[in-house]
Amino acid sequence: MKDLVFEYGGDHGSRITAWFRKHLRSIELCLNAGFPEAGLALIYSGIDTLGLLAAPSDVRDANRDTFKDWCEKFLLSRLQRAEVEQVTANDLYAARCGVLHTSTPVSTLGREGQAREIWYQFRGRLGVNVITSLLQEPLHLDIDKLAICLTQGGCDFIRDLGKDSAKAQAAADRAQHFLRWGAIDAEEGGQVKAGG
Repeated sequence: MKDLVFEYGGDHGSRITAWFRKHLRSIELCLNAGFPEAGLALIYSGIDTLGLLAAPSDVRDANRDTFKDWCEKFLLSRLQRAEVEQVTANDLYAARCGVLHTSTPVSTLGREGQAREIWYQFRGRLGVNVITSLLQEPLHLDIDKLAICLTQGGCDFIRDLGKDSAKAQAAADRAQHFLRWGAIDAEEGGQVKAGG
């Protein structure tokens, strides 16, 4: 399969669009290098970040609700249009917990029957749980389609921020805490120089 490009050109200068561009580029690099689990971790952590950026100003931390709210507003309808099995925000949150916490599709929500386990398809390969006793049939999700839907949803989210100055300001305030990377100049006593 031909390598996919998920990068969003975005508006230059905004911390949010700069972060989003780099995050998509990281997903793209992982997937095109054949590392689907690393790509999934970046996809799910990206949804966490976007969910917090979209949250009401009184919410301090990313959590289950911010993740699920963002999925419901910006991701689920795209997945349905991409002919992905009927997946819920709760299914995705459970999958996120499994991938990020244990590198498995297994989660507490899945074990309790509150979410369906997600098994992944990636460019002719399957990522499945071979030791399982599921309460519900697993869902199958193509990682490339998930990445593309994240890109589209993220672009729509950023455009929506432009329509609501209060939400845009809350998101921009949160984005000021993003890591910034620079080079350390040993000749200047360890001063950090701004960089990409």
